[in-house]
Amino acid sequence: MIPFHDTSDADRTAPDLAAPWTYATTATRRLGVPDEIEQRLLHPRQRQRISVPFERDDGTLDVCEGYRVRHDGVRGPYLGPHRYYPALTGDDCAGLAAAATVSAAIADLPFGGAAGGIAVDPTALSRDERVRLTRSYARRLSDGERGDVLVPGVGTNQRTMARFADAATDRVDAPRTATVAGKPPAIGGLREIDRAEGHSVAHVTQEILETDCERPLSDATIAVYGVGVPGARAARLLEFRGGTVVAMCSDRAGLVAPDDGSGLDTNLVPSYLDRPGAIAEYEDGTVTGTENVLERDADALLLGAPETAITAEDADGIRADLVVEGTVGAVTPDGQRALEERGITVVPAVLASAGRAVAAHLEWVHNVGRDRMSDARVSNEFAYALTDAVDDVRDRRERCDLSWRDAAYSVGLSRVAGAHEVIR
Repeated sequence: MIPFHDTSDADRTAPDLAAPWTYATTATRRLGVPDEIEQRLLHPRQRQRISVPFERDDGTLDVCEGYRVRHDGVRGPYLGPHRYYPALTGDDCAGLAAAATVSAAIADLPFGGAAGGIAVDPTALSRDERVRLTRSYARRLSDGERGDVLVPGVGTNQRTMARFADAATDRVDAPRTATVAGKPPAIGGLREIDRAEGHSVAHVTQEILETDCERPLSDATIAVYGVGVPGARAARLLEFRGGTVVAMCSDRAGLVAPDDGSGLDTNLVPSYLDRPGAIAEYEDGTVTGTENVLERDADALLLGAPETAITAEDADGIRADLVVEGTVGAVTPDGQRALEERGITVVPAVLASAGRAVAAHLEWVHNVGRDRMSDARVSNEFAYALTDAVDDVRDRRERCDLSWRDAAYSVGLSRVAGAHEVIR
């Protein structure tokens, strides 16, 4: 069978993917939506558990567990992440699907929310094994994929999306490339889409730092916990725009900048952090533990690792004024409350990473033949949509005296509830 990661570490750092249900429940009660619609919002429309057989390179047959959860499709096709992760469960996918529904609605896009994937460690598979596994999964999904738009998630990438699109050719009436987003440009992907999630986190961070925290990015210091996607790309963009990145870490170790205010080189640091033994060779920073990056004194702390970073116990050590979730479940509900009690602003992933849904919509429109757009136009529309999303959440926050998270879920779910109301 396929080897899995040690579960002791996974239990300690597994993201709190049940958290979106907690926030959604609070938001629907606050909004006072009718009971019938509330039940639709608080329960997925469809859950699939799929046995995914595939051939190993030695000719033996192996089987993995796969999942697909479609939360709500009243506003349009089911959009959401596709993950390859050893500890993935159906409940994880349900939480991610709910978050995807809210995120798409915050950006006011014609999409619902879904999530899925396979409980597997992709690094334990050869290239050919990954191909066979992906195709097997695609063939075994129910006909719901006619309304699905998959996007890359943890453990998947452009090639995964390309293989899925090809496998779905005979099962989908719409153009096959419209069933996934985040594909290579050679088969209909858009060049800017690959950077969308990191750019989204950076854009939202800058907007809130400068407008709400009254801190110009050129004077701001930033710590980045997690140098995968979207952490590394967000760090590079914020540095390019004038911010100073003072600390970064992988899941093994971190680097902090010298005290001279120069900051870290965000183009180089991720490569050092990703190579065991190489980190000691980096000369313009000090090697440290990951917890020191989390507790670094900075204007903004970006959480870019696919794991829970802040619980109620961790919250006491946070010294940043602004915490931005780059991934769903990075802050637990108890951690959120503890940070707010200390006056620390927390921006939820459903807003900070809304750019992934925006980018997917642009690619989807491009693929179904409704529009053609240049890279410059994609970048402009992406930025405008994110700015509008932040403005909408800010307005709800100020009018109703809510936290950023409560305001984001209130905006998203009010739009989904409104769509259900008009078709009752």
